[in-house]
Amino acid sequence: MKPTAAEPRYSQPSLLKRELKKLKDNRIAYLFIAPLILSVALVLLYPIFKAALMSFQYWIVNKPIAGGAHPFQGLDNYKRVLESDNFLNSLGVTFLYIFVTVVLRYALGLAAAVLLNIKFKGRAFVRALIIIPWAVPEVVACLVFILMYDYRYGVINDVLLKMNMISNPVAFLGDSNTALGAAMFVNVWKGFPFAAIMLLAGLQSIPKDLYEAATVDGASLFQQFRKITVPMLKPVSVVVFLLLVVWTIKDFGIVYVLTGGGPSRATELLSIFIYKTGFKTFDFGMAAAGGMILLFISVIFTVLYMRATKAGENG
Repeated sequence: MKPTAAEPRYSQPSLLKRELKKLKDNRIAYLFIAPLILSVALVLLYPIFKAALMSFQYWIVNKPIAGGAHPFQGLDNYKRVLESDNFLNSLGVTFLYIFVTVVLRYALGLAAAVLLNIKFKGRAFVRALIIIPWAVPEVVACLVFILMYDYRYGVINDVLLKMNMISNPVAFLGDSNTALGAAMFVNVWKGFPFAAIMLLAGLQSIPKDLYEAATVDGASLFQQFRKITVPMLKPVSVVVFLLLVVWTIKDFGIVYVLTGGGPSRATELLSIFIYKTGFKTFDFGMAAAGGMILLFISVIFTVLYMRATKAGENG
């Protein structure tokens, strides 16, 4: 009779037991972070819930109802927002602002990343130097540019006059034709270093063998950029684009400090429209409805960003 293999003296833990043990361990971990979760819920979720509730109520502070009540009025606030010419203007300004600044920040960031990926003397210093605009606080940057844009004493007007590019000083922040462009310039100057850093990291992850093989095959630098760099940078580029869009949607500080939304609402972003509606006219119901619309737009791009990052991790 052939000898049989000895039976194991013990069996492996069942899948159910392992999952129960894992759940128990996670419960302990969740217990430790419960205070943090509660704090985040109070700080972030409660204001969103309160704003959502206010968007369906009558909340005009300087025209109170007897007794101070805030009755439910359905979608009336949303209707007033969508029918408001000021809202439609701010929506158009916001989308134009997003499109121009995101495209320019990405383009300048890509150009800077390509240059910084080339070996040259002092490259480390230049890499550190390029971060300065991103590190400067918004208010400080805006105050500096207000002085530079000044109609009488600004350095920008002085340079343009000496170069004979203009015949008279330009009120960059006081003219509805130039104010938005001036604000966009500050946004691009301050934001392009982030795109440069992200894209530089993407460039350095591309295998050098691909470029060497392309060089052997006789490909030009432009062909290498178009056939290798652009496709290999696509995952990083998508993430950078979406992240810049999400950040720009809620932009407030730069434009408000520079122009306050003027002149003639030429630079009034959605965020500034919401602020003015709530704290200038005290119509908090309409402001809350505008805030919910802005939140909805932000959530759409946030979901796209999360999907892009997940696809990048899986790919």
